[in-house]
Amino acid sequence: MSYKKKVCYFHDYSIGEYYYGPGHPMKPHRLQITHNLVLSYNLYKKMEVFRPHHATDEEMMLFHSPEYIDFMRRVTPDTQQDFAKQLQRFNGEDCPVFDGLYDYCRVYTGGSIDGAMKLNHGIADVAINWAGGLHHAKRSEASGFCYVNDIVLGILELLKYHPRVLYLDIDIHHGDGVEEAFYQRIFVPVMQKVMEIYQPTALVLQCGSDSLSGDRLGCFNLSVRGHAECVRHMLTYFLPTLILGGGGYTIRNVARCWTYETAVVLGEELENELPYNDYIAYYGPDFALHFATSATMENLNTRQYLETIKQQVLENLRLLQAAPGVQMEQMPDMLEPQPDVKAEDAADQKGVRTGPEHPAEHYDDTK
Repeated sequence: MSYKKKVCYFHDYSIGEYYYGPGHPMKPHRLQITHNLVLSYNLYKKMEVFRPHHATDEEMMLFHSPEYIDFMRRVTPDTQQDFAKQLQRFNGEDCPVFDGLYDYCRVYTGGSIDGAMKLNHGIADVAINWAGGLHHAKRSEASGFCYVNDIVLGILELLKYHPRVLYLDIDIHHGDGVEEAFYQRIFVPVMQKVMEIYQPTALVLQCGSDSLSGDRLGCFNLSVRGHAECVRHMLTYFLPTLILGGGGYTIRNVARCWTYETAVVLGEELENELPYNDYIAYYGPDFALHFATSATMENLNTRQYLETIKQQVLENLRLLQAAPGVQMEQMPDMLEPQPDVKAEDAADQKGVRTGPEHPAEHYDDTK
């Protein structure tokens, strides 16, 4: 009998309502589109669905400077003219101040912290937070559309229980028109050697999808299946795994990718024909889960080049100290463990719904 993973999934309806501004490529609305597709495929029945807590200042200051978090809490579009010096110091040009910025950061960061806690307490084998994965944020600076680095905070939480946490970012930036070649020739052998040498006890996967074919910002050519093979391979190590989102700027393809990878985590097969959902018009004209990669993009990665890269990486790994040790200290959890609250219950406690309901939201009596 195959082992069925315990999977928990975090989503807050409010996350899809935040708006970076006109013309900005980062669209948090992609998260609502992804979630709606996950629901429409009935994947919610195979996992526990939770609304994340809002990360506190104290939690975020475990990595970020107090001055930076104070600025994030106070600045708004209406008051930013009063923060001219701080804006120059703390904000990059691609990180605008928009309505609800502070709460946006608290929501996506809370999901990554909560996921790490579920893994630490053995409540889940895999935790998914597609809103997370904002990997460019620095200690005192917003950068690359990212304000709070939820990945660092999730890893810090995992390190309370795990001596070695492997962080793997699969925004795989290669211009390869045949992603299977990349996967078989580089990714698998390199990751096998990484696991052998580093011997991690937990894993954090950043699954940015801007490497997909046709992305607005990325200029690469991965298929959804090719991207997901990286996730599938890492799951074979059976480590507590935190799966996060990241980049991805053609939002219909982001939703396709992350929905498919949710199914990969759950061991479910999805029909290529998309089920009816609230955003079905986004997927025309084919209305399919998978889409073709570019047939005209030139593949500049020769087999010889890929082999050279692989051998160089393997040699670098050979020179590393095996299984580095860390000094473990007894640390309290960021949060006291709380009883699980399903997403619909949390919404009922607030007394509001912040987004459109789906007929299958989130559980039904036949689960």
